[in-house]
Amino acid sequence: MFSLLSQKEKRLLEVFFLLLVLSLFCLFFISMGEKNTYFRSFSVLSSRENHYRDLNMSNIEKEREWLRWKKAPLDIEELRTNYFYMEEEGINQLRLDLQKIFNESRINISQIKYGYNMFEDERIKKVIATFDFSGSYFSLKKFIHTVEEFPKFLIVEKIDFLDTSTERDSLILRITMAGYYVF
Repeated sequence: MFSLLSQKEKRLLEVFFLLLVLSLFCLFFISMGEKNTYFRSFSVLSSRENHYRDLNMSNIEKEREWLRWKKAPLDIEELRTNYFYMEEEGINQLRLDLQKIFNESRINISQIKYGYNMFEDERIKKVIATFDFSGSYFSLKKFIHTVEEFPKFLIVEKIDFLDTSTERDSLILRITMAGYYVF
């Protein structure tokens, strides 16, 4: 069939064939570039999806933290009403609570000396009660446990060992406690 064609037609077919090969060659190289661009774009998209997922998780965590902080004023108000002494009650409520702790833990103490500190910014008044204690280690342990279990916010700030002689079976201590008032 190729032999039936004239020389001019053969030339024309050769040119068309050459154009076809050239077109396929260009198409192949262009498609390779597009293929590489596609994979690069896919890689960038994948990394951006991971980054978005991380940002989304971070955003969710920050929302949770914000909700916890949003509840903080309620927690602070609960602390103020349930665990601190009120200014209106005066120091008498603290004295009664200390006496209750002493009775519950069955310890004998000396006279209590009171001191006061003010924290204006926090609107809190600190009452420091200092007293001497004489008793066994187990009574001290019971006293500390009673203070820890007490519903109001009382702290044993300092324990000074005045006498720890082994001749007697008792300790002589100076204990400093703190109670807090809100105003």
